[in-house]
Amino acid sequence: MGKKRQTQTVLRVLMMMVLLIGMIPGVALGDTPTLTLSGLTFMTSMDSNLITGETSNINLRLWDDTSNPFSGSVNAYIIDANGNQTFYSVSGAQGIYSISNVTLDTPGNYSLYVTPTAPNTGAAGGTIIVANAVPTVTGSMVINTNNTLNVKLADSAGNILARKAVTIDGSAVGATAQSYTTLSDGTFSFQMDPSSYGNVSIIHAGHVIGTIPVVPAYTQNARIGVTAVDNVSQSVAIASSGWAQGAKNVILTRDDQFSDAMAAVPLSKKLDAPILMTDSSKLDDRSLTEIENLGAENVYIVGGTGAISQAVEDQLKNYFTVIRIAGLDRYATAVDISNYVGLEATHTVYIANGYAIPDAVAASAFAAEQGSPILLTDKDQIPTSTLDALANLNASNVVLLGGTGVISPQVKDALSLKYAVKQWGGHDRYDTQNIIFENLLNTTTPQSPLYFASGLVRQDDVSSGKPKADALLTAALAAKTGGFVAMLSPNTLPASLNYFLLYNKGYISKAAVVGNYSGISRDLEQRLQQILNR
Repeated sequence: MGKKRQTQTVLRVLMMMVLLIGMIPGVALGDTPTLTLSGLTFMTSMDSNLITGETSNINLRLWDDTSNPFSGSVNAYIIDANGNQTFYSVSGAQGIYSISNVTLDTPGNYSLYVTPTAPNTGAAGGTIIVANAVPTVTGSMVINTNNTLNVKLADSAGNILARKAVTIDGSAVGATAQSYTTLSDGTFSFQMDPSSYGNVSIIHAGHVIGTIPVVPAYTQNARIGVTAVDNVSQSVAIASSGWAQGAKNVILTRDDQFSDAMAAVPLSKKLDAPILMTDSSKLDDRSLTEIENLGAENVYIVGGTGAISQAVEDQLKNYFTVIRIAGLDRYATAVDISNYVGLEATHTVYIANGYAIPDAVAASAFAAEQGSPILLTDKDQIPTSTLDALANLNASNVVLLGGTGVISPQVKDALSLKYAVKQWGGHDRYDTQNIIFENLLNTTTPQSPLYFASGLVRQDDVSSGKPKADALLTAALAAKTGGFVAMLSPNTLPASLNYFLLYNKGYISKAAVVGNYSGISRDLEQRLQQILNR
């Protein structure tokens, strides 16, 4: 009897539960409760940020209107910017879902919508951003050369694209197609030897994402400052050419002699500043206009009031912040410049004779690239200011620029007591220049371009008028562009420079002449091009 009563009790409880369920609004006896889809989140940022042409899976979390994981079957569709819809099947359950094999071939923003199948209701949406893969190429593709180039792959927002398949297609330039996979930092390297001109294509996910032009082994760029009539207009021409995007800082020097400015090229590199010139007593309107055109904020005057007058400084102060770098003499001015430049990892300081402007100019672009200052000395005695600067800079290595005719053995001997000293000098300025080039030219990553400028940089180089500042001004441009400057006479190619060019022409891919035809003649320009063409 006891078991019979228990069974009857259980049956009555079950019947009551059925009746209660039937009383719930919208739920009929035997129905499954309706779920409402109301929320969507992407599992990771990679699910909402796709790359053009790549086939990807989009992983989602779905939520119902009670903030619980949604459970039910769903469909999805994606709408592009033109309103076109593409439908996708979705797999998953218990709030975790995946849309497979999504390929979007146009960059831009897409709208994703997910809807449940009946009897469930609601919808959820999100935004998918599709970005192009963007290659950054380091190196040049030179014809008939086994080139090694480096590529870094990122999206258009700069995010690194690691482990991506890339094809380098050289079939249009007489080479083959090569396949690579980017490393964890998005990079890879490749080699190619093109036999014809054209473009090498960089392909990812079926899309050409970039091209690399095949260029000549040597290019003669247009002459800079061919119409310049004096040092001021030449300084403006070089500043306009090299700093076309503007410059926050400008260096201003006198236009008639260059003793103060001969150490200023490393400062130019440090400040990313062109060197402009003016008359000592009056600010040249052409220089003022160029300073304004560059959008400069700071003007660094190199030299004391004897070099650039106080009146010039006062006029500039009406428009700009003016900083004067000046010592008691050219040696102290070079020291003051070195305080701004500092000393980089090489711990090397270059020292030139205070009157040997060509030697300082020949090395200045290289010194600037290294982050090394240039100091000055007399032939037979080192100024105290220079010695103090070497100590303050914590220098280890000293390179003397010029032979024993401009820096005597006793200077070298005195410096050798504290520093590792080298002396690079030849029998004339051009031979010294060649020796400097041989020691500093980087054949692994060659400096480019090579600029040719007049070597008439001292007052006694010209019979009348002012010496030519072309080489000094160009050295600042070369320091900015990673090139260097070769000085030569107006009509004759020095034998030492001719030898250097013939021996190293394989490392010189670009060159340009700077200055008017009185500095370097048209015939000499053509000869330079004939030597370097290949």
